[in-house]
Amino acid sequence: MSAGCVDCHMGDPSSSDRTAAHQGMGRLHLVRKKGMLAETTERSAPLELTGNPMTRIKNQVIKDGKVVIDPNVALVLYQDKRLDNLSQDFSTIENTCGSCHAKEFTEFTRSTMGQNGKQSRFQSWSDPQRGPHNCGAWFDGNYDKIAPNTAVPFSREQSALNQRSCNTCHVGCLDCHYDPQPRSAANPRAGMHSFNRVPKPESCYGGGRGQICHAGPEERRRGAGYFGGSYANPEGMEPDVHQVKKVVCLDCHENSGSNSGLGHAMVKRQGRCDKCHERQLASHQRSLHKSLACEACHVQNVSGYQGTYWGPGKLAGIETPYFKYKEYYGIMKEPILIRDQKGRWIPVKPFPMAVMNQKESALKPGLHWRWPADLPDLQRTDDAFGYVGLVGGLPENNRALLWIQMDKVSHKYGKSRSCASCHDLLDGEQRQVVQWDFSDAGALPFSGSHTVTAGKKGLSIRDMKSEKIEVSADYRLSSLAPWFYLKDRWHIDGDFSLPSIKDRELYTSVRGDVGKARSAKVIH
Repeated sequence: MSAGCVDCHMGDPSSSDRTAAHQGMGRLHLVRKKGMLAETTERSAPLELTGNPMTRIKNQVIKDGKVVIDPNVALVLYQDKRLDNLSQDFSTIENTCGSCHAKEFTEFTRSTMGQNGKQSRFQSWSDPQRGPHNCGAWFDGNYDKIAPNTAVPFSREQSALNQRSCNTCHVGCLDCHYDPQPRSAANPRAGMHSFNRVPKPESCYGGGRGQICHAGPEERRRGAGYFGGSYANPEGMEPDVHQVKKVVCLDCHENSGSNSGLGHAMVKRQGRCDKCHERQLASHQRSLHKSLACEACHVQNVSGYQGTYWGPGKLAGIETPYFKYKEYYGIMKEPILIRDQKGRWIPVKPFPMAVMNQKESALKPGLHWRWPADLPDLQRTDDAFGYVGLVGGLPENNRALLWIQMDKVSHKYGKSRSCASCHDLLDGEQRQVVQWDFSDAGALPFSGSHTVTAGKKGLSIRDMKSEKIEVSADYRLSSLAPWFYLKDRWHIDGDFSLPSIKDRELYTSVRGDVGKARSAKVIH
């Protein structure tokens, strides 16, 4: 299938007048750092396409006769996004990609990706169905739910700004399939018009445009991502063994390429291990650990967020009561294991969260699952949260809605954790000491730590402490570090202990010896 310039770029080829010919033409959207406002403009210099893979695509300008990176641009978006709110522009997509790929366009508009189908369900901070979320509330269309429950002024303009920030993570056709590359004599197909029929893993991570896509949920929120390296926080984490072996996202996650019945842009969150590991899975089902998910043992060193707090601050240079202080980056050596809704043990990375200046909440303290267990795979996640409560005790910004974020950890796969990491503590208790570094707005960088404990009496985050915090001018400590005042308030009741070992003699005999453990059908 061939396409001419107008098929993708639009405009009026029948006009000999330059201005008229370019009327309605699709252009690159430059998102300014100030206000996250997008604009289109004629470029005087080519895009920069090299460097850090997370941010390799940069707008360049000519200054003092030299080509330099534009310091005022936060990120670039493609022509299939709206200028007003930065979300998908279905009209442009239909007139460009959709003119040749009508079936795929129609299916995309109905897909989870095309509809922002998960995050848009979080309609307020105390949503009775989904609860509060690390990514925040979905501000678009929910101002009349969020603003009345906000104890400080919150305007529609501020709400729109927060939504623009959210929308930079949500995709159009070009985010997945367009892949501009530097020209190369070795690869004549590389260049500004490079497309991939099957999206590359790098596309799933934002494609180098400075926005995060799955780098956010995986590398930051879940903290155990596929790529590691410069994508990870902190940087330099080891990659997933599948990435090393060049097993890509769509090899494991069923999609329209492997199952045409799913529809375009529908990708199953739940990966399939049986395509490559059928023997191991069969052996696992005969072992003592058959009730554990594969990743319960095979994911370690969980990085990314170790605390996140939504409080007053400046987003894109503009005051908002909902700035996300997220850069509490650190490493949890082994994830905490909890039973999911079907009784399977899964790994999670519990970390403390709060949103300030809330008036009411009808949520009940305890463990909650965000999506019902009986939903099909395409509609369900295995993510949980622990609602703590609505508390006072801050010098300002009261009250704070507290919860413990507990997304299911899905990467990075590698060698199994040790037997001792689960079974050495008495009564099935799990305990992880987490050290982190803060590097966000509002204060000079500082380091700290906390301890996550899961046992018979509940799940807690205790011993929260740090070195001295030097708060920046016009900021409040309670906005970025409410834990400084609330200390050990992050706790939910319940039995989060691991099962006690029934045959201690068997455990002692196979502990540390994989061959013996496998022969005894303790592990696969």
